[in-house]
Amino acid sequence: MSAVEYHYPVIGRKGTGGAFDRFSIQQLAKDHPYQFALFILAFTAVQQRPEAHQVIEEPAATYMEIAGIHGKPYVEWAGDRNKDVSADYSATDKKDTNPVPSRFGGYCNHGAVVFPTWHRPYVMLIEQSIGNVAEQLAHDIEANNPGERGMWVKAAKELRFPYWDWAEKDVAENGLPPVLYEDKVEIMAAGGKKQIVDNPLSFFSYVGGIPSDFTDETDDSTSQVSYFSKWTRTFRYAASTPDPEGSQIDLLQKTFKAGALDLRRRVAHLFAFNDDENPALAWDDFSNHTAESKREMDFVNKGSLEGVHDTVHNLLGGNGQMSYPDYAGFDPIFFLHHSNVDRLLALWEWSYTEYWMGSGYEHDGEQYPWTQARGTYAQVYNEQLLPDGPLQPFRTEKGDYWTSSQARFLYKDAYPKYYSYPEFVGIKVDQAATSSQERALARKKVAAYYGFDPQTTAKHEDPVVPADHTVIPHYRTFMVHVKLPEHAYNRSYSFQLHHKGNANSAPQLVGTITVFTRPDHSPCQACAVRREAGSVIRGMIPIPPELIESIIKSHAGGLAAAFDKTLADIKGEFVGKLVDASGSELAGAKGGLEVPQVPHHDAASRRVTPVEISLVSAAVAEHVEKKDRPIYLCDWQHHDAIFSRGWLATHRDSK
Repeated sequence: MSAVEYHYPVIGRKGTGGAFDRFSIQQLAKDHPYQFALFILAFTAVQQRPEAHQVIEEPAATYMEIAGIHGKPYVEWAGDRNKDVSADYSATDKKDTNPVPSRFGGYCNHGAVVFPTWHRPYVMLIEQSIGNVAEQLAHDIEANNPGERGMWVKAAKELRFPYWDWAEKDVAENGLPPVLYEDKVEIMAAGGKKQIVDNPLSFFSYVGGIPSDFTDETDDSTSQVSYFSKWTRTFRYAASTPDPEGSQIDLLQKTFKAGALDLRRRVAHLFAFNDDENPALAWDDFSNHTAESKREMDFVNKGSLEGVHDTVHNLLGGNGQMSYPDYAGFDPIFFLHHSNVDRLLALWEWSYTEYWMGSGYEHDGEQYPWTQARGTYAQVYNEQLLPDGPLQPFRTEKGDYWTSSQARFLYKDAYPKYYSYPEFVGIKVDQAATSSQERALARKKVAAYYGFDPQTTAKHEDPVVPADHTVIPHYRTFMVHVKLPEHAYNRSYSFQLHHKGNANSAPQLVGTITVFTRPDHSPCQACAVRREAGSVIRGMIPIPPELIESIIKSHAGGLAAAFDKTLADIKGEFVGKLVDASGSELAGAKGGLEVPQVPHHDAASRRVTPVEISLVSAAVAEHVEKKDRPIYLCDWQHHDAIFSRGWLATHRDSK
């Protein structure tokens, strides 16, 4: 219990003259040198690096405090000191520590409909902290350089936190831009000069020592250890030693490049929701990886924003902090990642204004509430989530908590957030569309930008479609529906879908679904048994149409002539792998019915076996007259399991 109530409000960049754009980190560095210089200097100061300008006055606005909100340390944030802590997490209270899995002690919301809205004020908080410091620095620079008055302060007021679009087309070839990992960076200095300074985006060193509840995590599949109780800074793909020299950037780049095309396809499919869906169910589908409203037989799935987000965490982290929810917030790249997640949310909510969580959902005539199943630092187990419910620990200027309703939209008449994003394929997210047609046309462009454009890839029988649409003949879009047990390995892990290659296509990684979860160390001997009834993580992997075409060609078949054979051929060319955060294989499976059954004594335990990995497809309809309208996915069909011959345990953790 805090002796004194104290609240640090999250107001973003209020008082700076408007809602200015968050630029990509590359555009910020290239086209806005004064803003970029202030961003680097201010972020360095917020991180309290020894060489930084000492301008931080508010403890709640330091990076150490802000990063700790997300997960560990499981303590009250300095910006939300409260006398009433009756619902707060306590490491000494058995009601919080003994359940399996135990209650989550960080503030962040994952696996729930408020995942996108909770992270919006979170990114605003770091934006606010850096921006306030940038203004102080700008005033100091101009005071010492009168000839540059009006340049630095203006840049500081317009500065907003940048994003990195990890789904851009060039990422598959170039990986991360150097500014995100190099230890030094060149910035503008007063007088038009350049200077080389430490790069606050490459890593963060803990201030005041390593928090006491940080614990090492051992990857049993590789015997690698993430020395979180000993590492004094953040790493990405570190050597398994208490004192690594640095992050293994070559391995990071190789891994991220391999997964980049899958990220693009999954982002594209987020903008393939039809116009006539149930608003609450569509929001649930889009917003989070658990999809609370889904039932066992539900297989229609366009993927979720959180699901793509999870995979990015895993690709960036390896055995480092980004792969672990408890520690991820301490890696500076976390906030550039989440700024992009927020940008995608802004584009999606602009495109689908009617789709929203509401007060719950309906199934078979019964009303069900949304819940936070695992709890958070300030939310008890299974607490109900409402649009006007609190997004702790973020308070508004009036002293009450932000709500999801307030976090929604970046329009000028929405609750003020004082930032926007640059125009993207005709969309300016702070300006509402004038019609549903404008939204529809724009979202089709977003999907096409990220690579989903079946009208172009189709080769130019009729399920039910809207009267003004017609089905594209002889064409279906294929996806793999994935359902994974969240606590199968008691740590983060991934399902990888591989194509083994054929005469027309080289072997390739098709896609990845990541279970981004924290290890659970509950004092319970029956943990493994009880986790079998735990939550399920859902995801969707789009199969590139060119890959489908290569499979058909290699088997000398035709989609219209022998659909059943085509389905069997597709399944037979896939290989599945369950891998840990370092990419080491835990279990494997071969697709199709022609492979032998995995012997029982070699099979993976039911505890870790995927709940479902199935092939699904949908017909694609286009508008009869207006070809620039979005496509309409219809006639969804479930084509059964891909890996029906079982999963081979390739590591003892899978037995």
